Amino acid sequence: PTQPALTPWQGGPAFFIHPNGAAAPPPQQPQQQPQQQPPPQRGTSSPPGATAGGKVPWGSLVATAMDPKGSRELQQLLPKLSKGQLARARDELAPHMHALSRHTFGNYLVSKLAPLAPMHAALAAAFRGRVVELLCHAQGSRVVQAYLAAAAPAEAESLVSELDGHVVECALDTHGSWGVCVAFRHTHAPFLVAQVAKHVAALCTQQHGVRVVQQLLHEAASAGMDISAAVGSLLEGELGYLAAHPFGNYAVQAALRHAVPSQRVAMLDALLPSILALSGSKHGSNVAEMLLMLASVEQLEAVRRQIFGPPDTPVDLAELPQLRALMSSPFGNYVLQALLRKLKDGRRSAALQLVERHISDDNFGRAILAAASSA
Repeated sequence: PTQPALTPWQGGPAFFIHPNGAAAPPPQQPQQQPQQQPPPQRGTSSPPGATAGGKVPWGSLVATAMDPKGSRELQQLLPKLSKGQLARARDELAPHMHALSRHTFGNYLVSKLAPLAPMHAALAAAFRGRVVELLCHAQGSRVVQAYLAAAAPAEAESLVSELDGHVVECALDTHGSWGVCVAFRHTHAPFLVAQVAKHVAALCTQQHGVRVVQQLLHEAASAGMDISAAVGSLLEGELGYLAAHPFGNYAVQAALRHAVPSQRVAMLDALLPSILALSGSKHGSNVAEMLLMLASVEQLEAVRRQIFGPPDTPVDLAELPQLRALMSSPFGNYVLQALLRKLKDGRRSAALQLVERHISDDNFGRAILAAASSA
């Protein structure tokens, strides 16, 4: 089956209250009816600094943010404060923003504050000069991503510029790779594309590195940016090896999808001669399916001949080794299904007849015909 595309970290721009230490529901009293809350008296109001039934612990915000329960409460309280109270909270937290960003519980509060404009200057000051360090930190990466999603373009670009010269280092890191993807999404900084293109071969063979390659190719192409240098590096490298690589195949698929026509033709010319070998590979079969999707009519006919032989020529079972191999392969049979979907009229009917003649108990022939009939 077609592999799912790598997708951006859902813990990036979206945040949640940390699950550790979640309060358990109070024990039920079976014979006791719940008491009704008395209605508020006219003329009364919440005391200063109180929201949602709680009071802001002025003077101990930092210690509270580092406590699992306190962090959850502050996440609910602080965004509801008045402008003046929010400024007071900012002044109290500002000297500790960097430490809180790296803290197991404090980072959730800072992430919650990132969309609030009055906090932006304090957050930028805390991050400046430390972006690489924070992006490669489990908690810090989450906070910086939240800030980049909310910051003004100029401030986001200023902070992202600190990645210049450190793109590969961050891209190969578990947390840094997500950070690079988010940084590019919100800035489209050209140096990120240039440095990924320069090291694309090394990045493609690493689990986190290929995530960056795949996301940057998609985002840059969608924004109309030039990705020819990155695709060119793939063409000049071991393209066939990457096409069958557990991680590299994702980059090859992204390049095929987003390359300019001339480079796409060059990739097809380089990979189609190996399509049968790719079809028998768990990872290469995904590339093989994409090759068929993008191939010209002439290229499809050449592949068809390799598998089914010349048209209108009676063939014996032993003369179709490629067809038998694809029908018996747990991966190749999907490539064969993709080819059948692309064939037209008589060519498709003749191919289906040959598949039917070669059905056996130890191949996927029946599944191939079932998929063809439902297409």
